[in-house]
Amino acid sequence: MTEATIRTQPPDLLAEVRSQPFPWWAMLVTGVLGTAFGVAVLAWPDISLRIMALLVGIWLFMSGAAWTVGAFIPGRGKSAGEHVLTGIVGIVVLVGGLLCLRDLVTRLTVLALIFAVTWVLSGIAEVLAAFQTTGVRRAGLLGVGLLSIVAGLILLFAPGLSLTALVLLTGISSIVVGLGEIVLSFYLRRTAH
Repeated sequence: MTEATIRTQPPDLLAEVRSQPFPWWAMLVTGVLGTAFGVAVLAWPDISLRIMALLVGIWLFMSGAAWTVGAFIPGRGKSAGEHVLTGIVGIVVLVGGLLCLRDLVTRLTVLALIFAVTWVLSGIAEVLAAFQTTGVRRAGLLGVGLLSIVAGLILLFAPGLSLTALVLLTGISSIVVGLGEIVLSFYLRRTAH
């Protein structure tokens, strides 16, 4: 095959997915869901715990499903540890979503704990994946991962926050982390070609 022939052939989507530490579409789904959740929380700060638990449950369930699917996609350069960590994060998030959907009167502090653990685990996974790549992709994964870890740690170690402050922190954190993941997903998609 000549170089011109290679350039004219359409990109292989499976090869693109395999070359990414995280598939770009999984990052996009997680980012969109997180951003939408954050906007909903900030738009209705007096949202009831019932609606909050339902939104958290849906978001966590969908995000967990995306992470879990991403764990089973074979990829070049992916270690067995990355697959296992991604799968563990996916299952923890998925179970958290199911628990929220099952018990809609869960207290907001329990929901914040689920958020915190989710963000810390996904942040660790993104930071570890950053060391498998180079350049701007590494910086993006490190940035989103560290941001996710910091947001999770704030929720873990600030139990004395008032209900309003906790709702605002949850909404703002969801938007910031979600937008970071959306931007990173488009960069991952663009650089994969």
